[in-house]
Amino acid sequence: MDDKVRRAEELLEQRKRDRGGNGHTDLAEEQEMNAAHAARQAEPSSSDQKAEELTNDLKRMAADFANYRKRNEAERAEFAKFAKSDLIAKLLDVLDGYDRALATIPDELKGTAWVEGMWLIERKLRAILEAEGLEGIDSIGQPFDPYKHEAVAHVPSDKPEGTVIQEHQKAYRLHDRVIRPALVTVSSGSEGKEKN
Repeated sequence: MDDKVRRAEELLEQRKRDRGGNGHTDLAEEQEMNAAHAARQAEPSSSDQKAEELTNDLKRMAADFANYRKRNEAERAEFAKFAKSDLIAKLLDVLDGYDRALATIPDELKGTAWVEGMWLIERKLRAILEAEGLEGIDSIGQPFDPYKHEAVAHVPSDKPEGTVIQEHQKAYRLHDRVIRPALVTVSSGSEGKEKN
C-alpha cells in the first residue's frame, strides 16, 4: 500500500512539472490526489505500528514476569517445606536411641518415674517431628523398594523372594520425600529352591 501512495505522489509531482507548475489541476488529478491522501489516512502510520509492537512486547514481558513470580513462589514453598530435612534427619538418630533404650528397660523398672519421664520425652519428640511432616514407613512384609529400603542381607526364608523380613533401622519420609531409607534384611526365597 505504501508503494502505491508513493507512486501516486510521484505521478502528481510529474504532472505538475509537465504543466509548468501553474497550480491548476483538472478533475482526474484532483481525484488522484484525494485517493492518495485517503490511502495515507487509511494506512496505519509507522509510529502507530511501533506503538502496537511495543504494547505487545510489554504484554509479553508482563506475562513472563507473572510466570516467573509464580514459579519463584512455588520454589520458595518447596524449599521451605524441606529446609529442615537435614536437622530432622539428625534428630532421627536421637529418636532411634530412645527406641532402643526404652525397648531394653527391665520389667521391674517400667513403672518408675524416671522411665515414665523418658517415655514422655520420646512421645514429645515424636509429636514435634510428626507436626513438621515426618512419617514412619512400614517395611516388614513389604516388597523390597530401593527408594525406601537399603538391603544389608539376603537370607533364605519361607517368605517370597524380595520380601522384607527384618528391619534394622526404620525408614522415614518428610512430606512426600524419603529422607532416610530403612536398613532391612530381604528374603531370598526358600532354602530348597534351586538358584540359577
